[in-house]
Amino acid sequence: MSLENGRLIQNPVRELEAYRTRRVVHQNIPVCGEINLPGVRGRVLDMTVSVRPTGSERYRWFRIRVAKDGEHETIIRYRPDQGTVKLDRIRSGLPRDIVHTRSFLVRPGDGEIKLRIVLDRYSLEVFANDGEQAASAVIYTRQEADAITFEAGGAAMMDVEKYDLDFDRQEA
Repeated sequence: MSLENGRLIQNPVRELEAYRTRRVVHQNIPVCGEINLPGVRGRVLDMTVSVRPTGSERYRWFRIRVAKDGEHETIIRYRPDQGTVKLDRIRSGLPRDIVHTRSFLVRPGDGEIKLRIVLDRYSLEVFANDGEQAASAVIYTRQEADAITFEAGGAAMMDVEKYDLDFDRQEA
Protein backbone atom coordinates (compact mmCIF):
# COMPACT_ATOMS: atom_id res chain seq x y z
CA MET A 1 0.00 0.00 0.00
CA SER A 2 1.07 3.54 -0.68
CA LEU A 3 -0.35 7.04 -0.65
CA GLU A 4 -0.31 8.92 -3.98
CA ASN A 5 -1.85 12.36 -4.42
CA GLY A 6 -3.93 11.85 -1.30
CA ARG A 7 -5.27 8.47 -2.48
CA LEU A 8 -4.61 5.08 -0.97
CA ILE A 9 -3.12 2.77 -3.64
CA GLN A 10 -2.98 -1.02 -3.30
CA ASN A 11 -0.90 -3.26 -5.56
CA PRO A 12 0.65 -6.72 -5.23
CA VAL A 13 4.04 -6.84 -3.52
CA ARG A 14 6.98 -6.23 -5.88
CA GLU A 15 8.49 -9.57 -4.90
CA LEU A 16 5.75 -11.31 -6.90
CA GLU A 17 7.57 -10.28 -10.09
CA ALA A 18 10.49 -12.58 -9.19
CA TYR A 19 8.18 -15.59 -9.73
CA ARG A 20 6.97 -14.58 -13.19
CA THR A 21 7.71 -17.00 -16.04
CA ARG A 22 6.47 -17.63 -19.61
CA ARG A 23 5.47 -14.12 -20.68
CA VAL A 24 2.67 -13.89 -23.27
CA VAL A 25 1.75 -10.54 -24.86
CA HIS A 26 -1.14 -9.67 -27.19
CA GLN A 27 -1.62 -6.06 -28.28
CA ASN A 28 -4.41 -4.20 -30.07
CA ILE A 29 -6.78 -7.16 -30.04
CA PRO A 30 -10.31 -6.30 -31.22
CA VAL A 31 -13.02 -7.83 -29.03
CA CYS A 32 -16.62 -8.15 -30.18
CA GLY A 33 -18.23 -11.23 -28.71
CA GLU A 34 -16.25 -13.87 -26.77
CA ILE A 35 -12.65 -14.76 -27.65
CA ASN A 36 -9.70 -16.60 -26.17
CA LEU A 37 -6.04 -15.92 -26.89
CA PRO A 38 -3.17 -18.36 -27.51
CA GLY A 39 -1.09 -18.86 -24.38
CA VAL A 40 -3.58 -17.12 -22.08
CA ARG A 41 -4.87 -19.68 -19.59
CA GLY A 42 -3.92 -20.96 -16.16
CA ARG A 43 -4.70 -20.88 -12.45
CA VAL A 44 -1.47 -19.43 -11.05
CA LEU A 45 -0.77 -16.24 -12.97
CA ASP A 46 -0.28 -12.49 -13.04
CA MET A 47 -2.10 -10.82 -15.94
CA THR A 48 -2.71 -7.21 -16.94
CA VAL A 49 -5.59 -6.40 -19.29
CA SER A 50 -6.05 -2.89 -20.70
CA VAL A 51 -9.38 -2.20 -22.42
CA ARG A 52 -10.45 0.81 -24.48
CA PRO A 53 -13.23 1.72 -26.90
CA THR A 54 -12.64 1.47 -30.63
CA GLY A 55 -13.22 4.76 -32.41
CA SER A 56 -16.19 6.80 -31.23
CA GLU A 57 -18.33 3.76 -30.40
CA ARG A 58 -18.33 2.76 -26.72
CA TYR A 59 -18.83 -0.80 -25.64
CA ARG A 60 -21.57 -1.49 -23.06
CA TRP A 61 -19.64 -3.99 -20.93
CA PHE A 62 -16.46 -6.04 -20.92
CA ARG A 63 -16.00 -9.45 -19.26
CA ILE A 64 -13.04 -11.60 -18.38
CA ARG A 65 -13.91 -15.17 -17.47
CA VAL A 66 -11.25 -17.02 -15.46
CA ALA A 67 -11.02 -20.49 -13.89
CA LYS A 68 -13.38 -21.60 -16.62
CA ASP A 69 -14.45 -25.00 -17.88
CA GLY A 70 -17.78 -26.18 -19.27
CA GLU A 71 -19.46 -25.94 -15.87
CA HIS A 72 -17.67 -23.31 -13.78
CA GLU A 73 -16.17 -19.85 -14.15
CA THR A 74 -15.52 -16.64 -12.26
CA ILE A 75 -16.38 -13.41 -14.08
CA ILE A 76 -14.77 -9.98 -13.84
CA ARG A 77 -17.14 -7.48 -15.48
CA TYR A 78 -16.57 -3.81 -16.25
CA ARG A 79 -19.42 -1.42 -17.13
CA PRO A 80 -18.00 1.88 -18.38
CA ASP A 81 -21.37 3.68 -18.25
CA GLN A 82 -21.66 2.93 -14.52
CA GLY A 83 -17.94 3.03 -13.72
CA THR A 84 -18.18 -0.31 -11.92
CA VAL A 85 -16.17 -3.50 -11.76
CA LYS A 86 -17.99 -6.59 -10.54
CA LEU A 87 -16.58 -9.92 -9.36
CA ASP A 88 -19.14 -12.66 -9.98
CA ARG A 89 -18.56 -16.03 -8.27
CA ILE A 90 -22.04 -17.45 -8.84
CA ARG A 91 -20.57 -20.28 -10.93
CA SER A 92 -17.24 -20.63 -9.12
CA GLY A 93 -17.99 -23.97 -7.50
CA LEU A 94 -19.50 -23.28 -4.09
CA PRO A 95 -23.16 -24.30 -3.77
CA ARG A 96 -23.69 -22.82 -0.29
CA ASP A 97 -25.59 -19.60 0.32
CA ILE A 98 -22.81 -16.98 0.51
CA VAL A 99 -22.25 -13.60 -1.08
CA HIS A 100 -21.36 -14.43 -4.68
CA THR A 101 -20.91 -10.95 -6.18
CA ARG A 102 -19.00 -7.85 -5.24
CA SER A 103 -18.99 -4.52 -7.08
CA PHE A 104 -16.81 -1.46 -6.68
CA LEU A 105 -16.58 1.94 -8.34
CA VAL A 106 -13.63 2.92 -10.52
CA ARG A 107 -12.45 6.29 -11.79
CA PRO A 108 -14.56 7.33 -14.77
CA GLY A 109 -12.60 7.61 -17.99
CA ASP A 110 -14.04 7.31 -21.48
CA GLY A 111 -14.36 3.51 -21.26
CA GLU A 112 -10.66 2.83 -20.64
CA ILE A 113 -9.63 0.57 -17.78
CA LYS A 114 -6.55 -1.33 -16.70
CA LEU A 115 -7.08 -4.50 -14.67
CA ARG A 116 -4.29 -6.49 -13.06
CA ILE A 117 -5.47 -9.98 -12.15
CA VAL A 118 -3.57 -12.33 -9.88
CA LEU A 119 -4.82 -15.91 -9.67
CA ASP A 120 -3.35 -18.35 -7.14
CA ARG A 121 -5.16 -21.69 -7.25
CA TYR A 122 -8.18 -20.79 -5.08
CA SER A 123 -7.88 -17.02 -4.87
CA LEU A 124 -8.48 -14.12 -7.23
CA GLU A 125 -7.24 -10.56 -6.77
CA VAL A 126 -8.17 -7.68 -9.06
CA PHE A 127 -6.38 -4.32 -9.04
CA ALA A 128 -8.04 -1.58 -11.12
CA ASN A 129 -6.23 1.38 -12.68
CA ASP A 130 -2.81 0.79 -11.12
CA GLY A 131 -4.18 0.01 -7.67
CA GLU A 132 -6.78 2.77 -7.24
CA GLN A 133 -9.26 0.03 -6.34
CA ALA A 134 -8.69 -3.59 -5.35
CA ALA A 135 -10.79 -6.61 -4.51
CA SER A 136 -10.11 -10.24 -3.68
CA ALA A 137 -12.20 -13.37 -3.59
CA VAL A 138 -11.90 -17.06 -2.87
CA ILE A 139 -12.91 -19.33 -5.75
CA TYR A 140 -13.69 -23.03 -5.41
CA THR A 141 -13.46 -24.19 -9.00
CA ARG A 142 -11.45 -27.37 -9.58
CA GLN A 143 -7.85 -26.74 -10.65
CA GLU A 144 -8.35 -28.21 -14.12
CA ALA A 145 -10.70 -25.29 -14.90
CA ASP A 146 -8.01 -23.02 -16.33
CA ALA A 147 -9.51 -21.41 -19.44
CA ILE A 148 -9.64 -17.62 -19.74
CA THR A 149 -11.87 -15.77 -22.20
CA PHE A 150 -12.61 -12.14 -23.00
CA GLU A 151 -15.93 -10.73 -24.17
CA ALA A 152 -17.36 -7.33 -25.04
CA GLY A 153 -20.89 -6.06 -25.48
CA GLY A 154 -20.09 -3.89 -28.47
CA ALA A 155 -16.59 -3.32 -29.86
CA ALA A 156 -13.54 -2.88 -27.66
CA MET A 157 -9.78 -3.04 -28.10
CA MET A 158 -7.51 -4.72 -25.55
CA ASP A 159 -3.91 -5.44 -24.66
CA VAL A 160 -3.00 -8.47 -22.53
CA GLU A 161 0.26 -9.25 -20.75
CA LYS A 162 0.22 -12.56 -18.90
CA TYR A 163 2.84 -14.36 -16.82
CA ASP A 164 2.63 -17.75 -15.17
CA LEU A 165 3.75 -17.69 -11.54
CA ASP A 166 6.18 -20.38 -10.40
CA PHE A 167 6.42 -20.27 -6.61
CA ASP A 168 8.71 -23.33 -6.54
CA ARG A 169 11.40 -21.37 -8.41
CA GLN A 170 14.38 -20.27 -6.36
CA GLU A 171 15.31 -16.59 -6.57
CA ALA A 172 18.70 -15.91 -8.14
